[in-house]
Amino acid sequence: MSTTPRESDPADVLARLEAEAREKARRRDLAADGDERSDAHHHPAEAATDAERRERDLRALLRLRDQEERARRAREAVEAGTYGVCVDCGEAIPEARLKVMPDADRCVACASRAGRGRR
Repeated sequence: MSTTPRESDPADVLARLEAEAREKARRRDLAADGDERSDAHHHPAEAATDAERRERDLRALLRLRDQEERARRAREAVEAGTYGVCVDCGEAIPEARLKVMPDADRCVACASRAGRGRR
């Protein structure tokens, strides 16, 4: 079981995660701006369309919050010196996986076993 963190430059990782967090916050703010629609409807179809839009916006907001939480945990791992180490098996997470998914906290095998291929 290897517990040696990856050779990725922590400053680069933090800068990338911060930039992604800013972009996600910007998108979250744009989604929240869409919630300022009037609830006054002249036709039932308009009400249904608005309800679908609010539901879509809420799902997007929940995804953004989940992404922000994963980015926060990745930043903490960088600061703790454990970035790039799988939280389950302790093996190094492949560099290619971290480039595609810098907030990954599990190697592919452990993410698959956990049923969460995204992390």
